[in-house]
Amino acid sequence: MRGMDWRCWFLTLCCFLVAALWTTAFAAEKSPFYQGKTLNIIINFAAGGPTDIESRIFAKHLPRHIPGNPTVTVQAMGGGGGLTAVNYIGEVAKADGFTGAYFTGALFQHQIKDPALRVDIGKFGFVTGVHGVTVSYIRADVPPGMKKPSDFVKAQKFRAAGLGVSSSKDVRFRLSFDLLGLKYDYVTGYNNSADARLAVQRAEAQYHDETLPSYRTQVEPQMVKTGMVVPIYYTDLVAPSGEILVSRDVPELLPFTYYYKEIFGKPPSGIKYEALKAANMSSTNMTRMVLMPPKAPPETVAILRKAFDALSRDQDFLQEAIGAMRFQPRFEVGEAGERLFKQASAAAPEIVNFLRKYIDEANR
Repeated sequence: MRGMDWRCWFLTLCCFLVAALWTTAFAAEKSPFYQGKTLNIIINFAAGGPTDIESRIFAKHLPRHIPGNPTVTVQAMGGGGGLTAVNYIGEVAKADGFTGAYFTGALFQHQIKDPALRVDIGKFGFVTGVHGVTVSYIRADVPPGMKKPSDFVKAQKFRAAGLGVSSSKDVRFRLSFDLLGLKYDYVTGYNNSADARLAVQRAEAQYHDETLPSYRTQVEPQMVKTGMVVPIYYTDLVAPSGEILVSRDVPELLPFTYYYKEIFGKPPSGIKYEALKAANMSSTNMTRMVLMPPKAPPETVAILRKAFDALSRDQDFLQEAIGAMRFQPRFEVGEAGERLFKQASAAAPEIVNFLRKYIDEANR
């Protein structure tokens, strides 16, 4: 009987070892998730714009950081102020890991509960956010004369050029003006920043603000260096703790909160400032976002997070991106990025209500 027991034990052990070896061999032979596959990235604005240009640079360099080295394609799906693509990803796109998104401005529309947005962005798979500070500038001939950033608070009535009352650009510069106590005329509805910039060049408007690629390539050489306009400050980068961070990409200027404190000797406060911080969290820290459809395999979200983390240190990518965009892309990755995304996705009800009312009042 003991012999039988020993033989049974021995056979059981052999079966276990064979199974373990088979499992190990199978795992070793298992192909990476994306091997031989295509990852299609949908952008929410038309081809040829900044979102498209940036996404194609990412698509060129990203594959080598994804196990399996897949093909990465970019598909432009403009319309609806950028929300057509957002609704598509949330309602139509397959959550199989082979369709992702590179969106601009979508988180702010989620924040203010835009009625055209039918999906909950907070339920999308967050991969990374991309910083995008915006630089404010004003014509130098605005009375009594603008020579340096601090002169802005002395500006007599001027015209500010915007893109739309519910755009994050317009909401943020209006909130900033209110906090600074400025008097201004609000002219909105320009198709894009290029048209608004032209209005400033023609003196049809005196103020606008732009993200770094267009500021460095268009505004700075054509308008700042010629003395037409004076740069003032840039939009705040907000840490998950609420701390205001300094951008390494605009060392010559202060972020808005620091600018305000330098002028008035104390930091801004109140509901308008809290609303501005919330809007900046969604629109400066998360100017662009890489997302996956709701219920996409967690494995794919994790793979792409690691890939973008590696991309942020890829010198070939950075060299090409800086050449095309005139600044170094900076990513919100890891736990800090996840916290920011969750905070911006779930703004306090009083902030959401205030922003909705603030936008509605501008529509009247």
